[in-house]
Amino acid sequence: MPSMPTLRHADPDTARRYPLAVHGQASWRAHDGGWRLTLPLPELGAGTILLPSLTFAPGPAVAPGAVERHQWALCAGGSRWSLQEVPARAAAPVPRPGSPVSTHIDCYHVHQRLQSAELHVTLQTAEPPARYLVCVSSRPLTVADPPLPAGHAALSAPPAPRSQMTAPESIASRICSPTCVSMVLGLWNREHDWMAVTEECHDPVSGLYGIWPLALAAAARRGCLGAVEAFERWDEPLRVLEQGVPIVTSIRFSSGELPGAPLPETGGHLVVVHAASPESVRVCDPAAPGQEVLREYAARAFSVAWLRHRGAAYILPP
Repeated sequence: MPSMPTLRHADPDTARRYPLAVHGQASWRAHDGGWRLTLPLPELGAGTILLPSLTFAPGPAVAPGAVERHQWALCAGGSRWSLQEVPARAAAPVPRPGSPVSTHIDCYHVHQRLQSAELHVTLQTAEPPARYLVCVSSRPLTVADPPLPAGHAALSAPPAPRSQMTAPESIASRICSPTCVSMVLGLWNREHDWMAVTEECHDPVSGLYGIWPLALAAAARRGCLGAVEAFERWDEPLRVLEQGVPIVTSIRFSSGELPGAPLPETGGHLVVVHAASPESVRVCDPAAPGQEVLREYAARAFSVAWLRHRGAAYILPP
């Protein structure tokens, strides 16, 4: 079954800034003291990853330190599966064994065909957001033979490199996500403190620093409204690079699968892609020390590390 087309909705200014097609504004409805958006979905096949994403700028009347939360829920056949609230106060309920859907903090895995499904995102805000970006993408969870980039695309210059290994030893090995966000913010000359971004990316429920929605929220507080998307080929990522926007990709690989990487293996790591061609992919890899952050990987090995499983990436335009 083919993947559904990616759904994107945003306010007009955010839509102009985003490097991929946005399909109009969202229809927010008042709901239980907040606001809700409902998105009908096409049929979803077994073996699908469904990745919803929302980022929004804080409202002008929000007091300093106040928290505006949101939460996604997938509904089908009388069942409802909720992802963890953002930011979280408690872990979301885990679906029962044998459920047609499993939840994974920031995405869904569909195990049985779903028909007539809807996604709801509910905001605990006084007003609907004036600046926002909603994105819902899907693809097969695993792609056996990911394609190579079909062309060449590159930023005019890479982001200034930053190594996560220069952080305090207690967190250095765990903060690839906020370190990548910091590199992109630096590219856009957004004033920020790396350790402040890192703290905002810390999830108190799981203890992780790699929760995708928290990375988006940290960037949004500094004026960059982006999204997390799931890709299974290079055509749209190349268009993003052609427009001068880097791609923060989520990669995973076993020992020997990504020659030249500073990590021997990983179940999940983030790097900033700033150039790609059929032969090679150039990245800022925050797991490397110092000036060794700038790396070049073989396109075949990198495509497998990124696109074989999930294919998730942050896109953070200026």
